[in-house]
Amino acid sequence: MANNQVICHCNGVTKAQLKSAIKKGATNFEQLVLATKACTQCGSCAPNLHELLGEKVNWIAVEVAKTKSVAKDIKSFKLTAQDKSYQFDTYQPGQYILVKAYIDDQWVTRPYALASKRSETTFREVIVRKKTGGVLTEWLFDEAPAKELKITELQGTQYIDIASKHKSVCFAGGTGITPVISACRSIHQEKIVNPGYHIDYSVSDLEHVACKKELKGIIKKHPFISLHIRAEQIISVQEIVGIVHGNDKDTQYYVIGPNKFEAYVHKTLLKCGVPEPQINNLKEKSVATTSAQVPQVSNTTIEVNRNYAYLGLFLLCVFLIQEWLGLKIIFLQEWQLDENYKRWTGFLLLSFLFFQWYYPLKQFFAYRGNLLYWRKIHKYNGVVAPAILYVHSTTIGYAYLFVLSIAYLTNNALALCNRDVFHEWFSHKLVYQSWLSIHIFLSFVISILVWYHLFVAFAYS
Repeated sequence: MANNQVICHCNGVTKAQLKSAIKKGATNFEQLVLATKACTQCGSCAPNLHELLGEKVNWIAVEVAKTKSVAKDIKSFKLTAQDKSYQFDTYQPGQYILVKAYIDDQWVTRPYALASKRSETTFREVIVRKKTGGVLTEWLFDEAPAKELKITELQGTQYIDIASKHKSVCFAGGTGITPVISACRSIHQEKIVNPGYHIDYSVSDLEHVACKKELKGIIKKHPFISLHIRAEQIISVQEIVGIVHGNDKDTQYYVIGPNKFEAYVHKTLLKCGVPEPQINNLKEKSVATTSAQVPQVSNTTIEVNRNYAYLGLFLLCVFLIQEWLGLKIIFLQEWQLDENYKRWTGFLLLSFLFFQWYYPLKQFFAYRGNLLYWRKIHKYNGVVAPAILYVHSTTIGYAYLFVLSIAYLTNNALALCNRDVFHEWFSHKLVYQSWLSIHIFLSFVISILVWYHLFVAFAYS
């Protein structure tokens, strides 16, 4: 390599600058990184730094055995050792390798997370998105099948713990989904069960969702895994807040993607009150960290939006007050005396209840695409429950109707007093499970009572 050759492309550090730092006393890897700021971004130049320090780096000669398109401009490459007797080590989802190719008279090295199931030892699989002007990616897409490559042994100590006793949430951006794919494949192959594994996957557009069909197939077979894909939009602060408040206090969070994406999500999680040890960045921690690379975070905690719950409780109180004080709307009472009006508004009420079952059934049967979106719809629909009952009947009624109305309003109040309002209480698993059990039980009873009431009304019409 010529002295003017750039070794660290992220920070523009040349071979000459590195050699100069070594002469001035940076005689180990950590000192060299501190002195030059090389290897503080993607980490792909690490082997070159070790080699300049006179340390041996073990490169394995490999060839592309198979390629497969997994999305638009995204391919999977299976790399096998030229030495056919060579067996790779098993690994953990999130560990990576460095891939090196000789292109245009120079060695080009890039890091890639591994995508296969973690027990795979016959090949290394990486998922690569083609970038315009990307030296290695364009070479891989256009010429690699006929070329040789070199890769390192396993790199990295950070990984996704798929056998964790706690829930896990993965925020993945772009090809940062690769370790998640590896985790899902490993869960499926090893038949692992854990308390919950949610994937929030951000892409520029739906054409760039890698391994979409395979991921959805795995999710259908493993109900504790859920996936939310967001295209052409960045996850908002309030959506991150909603995810945090919708999970246990011990949930582990993984942030994988472009540097800006990782910094943004990491910073927001800290503001939500998530402890630093529970936020896992799968990239190695930089030896030299500048203030620009680690966002400065205030000690304030972002508040979750509770306005919908307050509005729902207000409507519930208005319904009860007008019942107790007899504050009736005359023309509405007259309409409610009409049998046809009562039947069809009853049908509206039943339709509302059945629609509210869509979210829990979607979750129960593991159809988990856009699950967070439907959870939001489910919560916000609960706000108008007293208003829908009011359209059907401004009074609680007697006997059968009294039981039905009280159960309906009680369940509405219970739903509005949720973990968004009482987050500290709901951080205890027993409290949340008890609340959820009562809410589901009452919802089931109310649905049956309303259906039977409507059946009788239409049967005797």
